[in-house]
Amino acid sequence: MPDGHPKGDPWVYNGLSLCKIHHAAFDVSVLGIRPDLVVEIRKDVLEQEDGPMLTHGLQECHNQRLLVVPLSERLKPRRDYLEERYEIFRKAG
Repeated sequence: MPDGHPKGDPWVYNGLSLCKIHHAAFDVSVLGIRPDLVVEIRKDVLEQEDGPMLTHGLQECHNQRLLVVPLSERLKPRRDYLEERYEIFRKAG
C-alpha cells in the first residue's frame, strides 16, 4: 500500500522490489499485480503502439508471474494488501 495509505507502513510485507519503470507504472495503475503475483497491464496500454520500450518494458510483462519472491511467508507481499491494491488498479482501467 502507498506511503500515504493507512496501511502504508514501511514493512517488508508491504513492499515490492520493482525497477524505476515498473514502480512508476504500478504507482499510476498502468501495471497491476494480482494476489497470485501475476502482472497485468492496463488494457488501454496493451492496445497502444509506441515502440520497443512500451512493447518490451511493459506489454510483454502482461500475464507474467513474478519470478523472485521471498521464500518466507512473513516476508512475502501480504495477499490482502495485494487484493486491495489490485482493486485500485482494476478501477483505474
